[in-house]
Amino acid sequence: MWSTTELIVAPATLPGPGSRAIVRLAGDGLDGLLARMVTAEGSGFAQPGESPRVVPTRLAASGLGAEWGELAVKILHWPGPGGPIGGPLAEVQLPASAPLVEAVVAEACRHGARLARGGEFTLRAFLAGRLDLVQAEAVLAVVDARSPDELAAALDRMAGGAGRRLAATRSLLLDLLADIEAAIDFADETMPDAVPAADAATWRRVRDGLADTAAVIDDVANGLARRDASAAAGLPRVVLVGRPNIGKSSLFNALLDREAALVADEAGTTRDWLEAPLASATGPRCILIDLAGMPADPAAARDAIDARAIDAARSELARADVVVVCRDASDPVWPGVPEAVQAVRLDIVTRCDRETDATDTADSLAIRTSSVTGAGIDALRSAILAAVATLPPRSSPATLRMTVGLDAARNAVAEARRLVGLSGVAGLPDEAVVAGCVRRAVESLGEVTGAEIGVDLLDRIFSRHCIGK
Repeated sequence: MWSTTELIVAPATLPGPGSRAIVRLAGDGLDGLLARMVTAEGSGFAQPGESPRVVPTRLAASGLGAEWGELAVKILHWPGPGGPIGGPLAEVQLPASAPLVEAVVAEACRHGARLARGGEFTLRAFLAGRLDLVQAEAVLAVVDARSPDELAAALDRMAGGAGRRLAATRSLLLDLLADIEAAIDFADETMPDAVPAADAATWRRVRDGLADTAAVIDDVANGLARRDASAAAGLPRVVLVGRPNIGKSSLFNALLDREAALVADEAGTTRDWLEAPLASATGPRCILIDLAGMPADPAAARDAIDARAIDAARSELARADVVVVCRDASDPVWPGVPEAVQAVRLDIVTRCDRETDATDTADSLAIRTSSVTGAGIDALRSAILAAVATLPPRSSPATLRMTVGLDAARNAVAEARRLVGLSGVAGLPDEAVVAGCVRRAVESLGEVTGAEIGVDLLDRIFSRHCIGK
């Protein structure tokens, strides 16, 4: 079982350029840990029950201050039991120096903290009731968002509106279930007196309540579908990847039928990735991306800017839905693509107008193209659009789980309404059967909001989150 009190620490911001970095700490003994790591100024840290505050501090002279100097840092401190995770929490705001962040994390661990697992801060917020499961999964969706629409949909879920509505609907269903089960005849050896069957007034109340819950579930499900359709409208990403100076930018221009990328004979002309929509007769179908050339040996970068361009290319490659792997007509070796890249692959030979009798043309599966003569450009464009058409719809694990849960709840409520609606035709419905349907709806909504969910599933959900979140 998870601990909600153990002292944990983790960076909460990604490494890299920036003005500030944050290290997050939480758990029992937090105040003592902070007292050993920093010297507070002013009124010091808040006490339990008080409001959170920003505390100006300096690195303790007896600890990190001996190496880094008594550097001024600010700490946003929640004393507990209030706050985002229901217990003591601090966010140490530092200059964005990777060695300094690592030193602060190591110092915290030296004084008794341990490195947080992925998603552990969010898990504590969930277990403390500060987030429902819809919001907790939205944290991961925010991190993973690849477009403004995906980010907007994730932030909308984080706001908590859908989770609150479903929790209220589940509560109403529980009330209806209590009314129905109170009317069930439990007569047996230990209870000789049967409870009176539900009367017409009870069934009217149940019928109206089921109608209300069905309307809410439909509305939430339809809203989820609309938001995810909007997020999924972010076009698939198709990247051109290969070694420097093999004609990728010329190919990029030829596919777009315009001069979108600068073309020159010198290697390294493309130092950043370029992107533009690739259209079909029905409109834009994907985003075509021209990456900086990626040498076989990463150490072959000519300078710091070249190295950053290669890093940016790798980042875009990791996000790709379709990878167009390019090699020059005179180069028999295909460039490598990391195994971790999960994308549809198309192999392309560029600059076929330069082929000679000595050129290796044995690879019949590759599409041979020439940006000069136009050969193979239409075939490549068709292949790209065909590959895009095979991609599955974008849907996160959280969306799939919510959709399944809402569908199960909707079906159970619909069956309960059908049974109750028969009361005017064939007498009063069977209380036990209706109660079973309502109970299934309650359980399904509980799995969506996290009110009823197994330990194994929670482990899978939160282990996907980043460390420090």
